[in-house]
Amino acid sequence: MRWTRLTPADGHWMPWKNGGGRTLELAVDPLGATLAEGFRWRLSTAEVAVSGPFSAFPGVDRLLLLLEGEGFHLDFGAHGQVALREVLSPVAFSGDWPASAELVDGPCTDFNVMVDRRRCAARVEAFRLDAPRALALGAATVLVFVARGIASAPDLGLHLGRRHTLRIDGGAGTLSLAPGLCGADVVVTRLDSINA
Repeated sequence: MRWTRLTPADGHWMPWKNGGGRTLELAVDPLGATLAEGFRWRLSTAEVAVSGPFSAFPGVDRLLLLLEGEGFHLDFGAHGQVALREVLSPVAFSGDWPASAELVDGPCTDFNVMVDRRRCAARVEAFRLDAPRALALGAATVLVFVARGIASAPDLGLHLGRRHTLRIDGGAGTLSLAPGLCGADVVVTRLDSINA
C-alpha cells in the first residue's frame, strides 16, 4: 500500500477554465496534468461566489457535492435541472452538457471529482463518521477527504484535519477510520482505471 496525506496547503489555486471563479486543486493524476494537457482524474474544491455558467469539459464525467453555503440550482439545458441544496449529497453529470448555476442565498463551496471517462470511472460515498469504520480497499485509487471535523487512520498513525485528503494506491484489505471527539464528515472517492 502506498499512501499520501494532502493538506489544503499542498493544493494549487487556479482560475476556472471559463474564468468565472477559482478552484483549489487537491489532487490530480497524472501528477502535473493540466486542464489543457489532460488529466485522468482530478479532485478539487471550488468557491462559487456568483451565479453563472460552468466550464465545459467534453469527455469528462463529473460528481459535485455541496460543502458549505445554501447551495445552488443547476440547469443542464435539455438534460434537466437539479437543486444542489443538501450538504454532501452527490450530483453526477456529464462535462459535455451545458451547465449553469443559480445561487440560492450567497456564496458557497463545492467538492468536485472529474474523470476522463475513457480512462477512469469514479464512485463517491459521503457519510458522517461518528464511530470507527473499516473501508474496503482494492485495485482502485481511494481518496478520503475530511469535509468537516477530524478523523484518524490508526493503521497508518495519521490524523486528518478539516479539508485534508488521504490518497491510497495499491491497497489491499481494509483501512480503519476513527472519528475525532466531535466526529467528522467524510467523502470517499474510488477511482477505477478503464483499459481501453
